Amino acid sequence: MALKYIYGQDALVADFVARSKLKSGFTEWHTGFADKNLKAIGIANEDNELIAGLVYFNYHPEAQTIEISIDALPKHRWLTPETLAVMFQYPFLDCGCQMLITKTSSRSEHVQRMLAAMNFQLIRIPRAGGRHEDGVLALLTYEDWLEAKFCKRYGHHLRDAKAA
Repeated sequence: MALKYIYGQDALVADFVARSKLKSGFTEWHTGFADKNLKAIGIANEDNELIAGLVYFNYHPEAQTIEISIDALPKHRWLTPETLAVMFQYPFLDCGCQMLITKTSSRSEHVQRMLAAMNFQLIRIPRAGGRHEDGVLALLTYEDWLEAKFCKRYGHHLRDAKAA
């Protein structure tokens, strides 16, 4: 299965991710991407169908932080070693960030397990998604990314590393 990474279609990919988040009922503590300087990477299958999106927003160069919002169509294999390289090289290598931030619902235990496997620190925030919805703030520092098993195994911190 050959995935294709789509660059330069920021509005299209951001709309895909925002619509998916609204359908899930948890909007990651925002109702849309107001950031005019957001960057997005789409992930398409061999039929050129957009199956996942990575949206980077709220970039703060002085603090060297950026947020990411991710969503994907169900039952599609998109989270590959190559995708992990693409996902983390943009904030850490291209932008020079020292921390990547994301948010999710506390009900999304599978997402939390995936984030923990990638070395994110998880912080539960009561009522972050509303009166009856806790959220989880997930933080990944540059150093924690370097120590993550996937980064070590595939050399994602090296620009020209090839994912196996």
